[in-house]
Amino acid sequence: MVIGLMGGVGCGKSTILGYLEKTYHACIIEADKVAKEIMNPGNEVYDEVAKAFPEVIRNGYIDRNILADIVFRYEEKLTKLNAITHPGTIKEISNMIAKAENNLIVLESAILIDSGLEKYCDELWFVYCDLETRIKRLMNNRGYSREKCIRIINNQPADEEYNACADEYIDNSSSQDKTREQIDMILRKNDC
Repeated sequence: MVIGLMGGVGCGKSTILGYLEKTYHACIIEADKVAKEIMNPGNEVYDEVAKAFPEVIRNGYIDRNILADIVFRYEEKLTKLNAITHPGTIKEISNMIAKAENNLIVLESAILIDSGLEKYCDELWFVYCDLETRIKRLMNNRGYSREKCIRIINNQPADEEYNACADEYIDNSSSQDKTREQIDMILRKNDC
């Protein structure tokens, strides 16, 4: 079974992934990590990003902080970056799913909807968390300013978009125990 785990930045998807990996021995595939890996030197995606955004290259590597500042300020730059990274990411994830030996595979992506990745999933799970909790988490865990948090959140799909596509809904605004209970109930229902 392949679960597509989706939700905006700061909603707690990483905590859920950790639980699924530890408790259910799930193979975890994080789209952002795959996208970062293929942006290392020696990959075709790296070459394309370096050509499109030469100002982000430092000592032969992509400076992700500079790149993030650019693409989250200018929508057309984000569109340009996504047009480069998404096809390579999808290809690599497809290969990873095909090679996985686990009974449960969890594919996490903030932009799963309409990315092409959803076609690899048997179910889509939406992880919800209220806005203020998300902002607080991002400020505490990543050191972002409130303004940067809001800018990033606003560049992602709205909760309503995620929920409209989801087969399952997990509210991660409360305690980890309540979140785990929801996960366990969903997986019991699916005989996992």
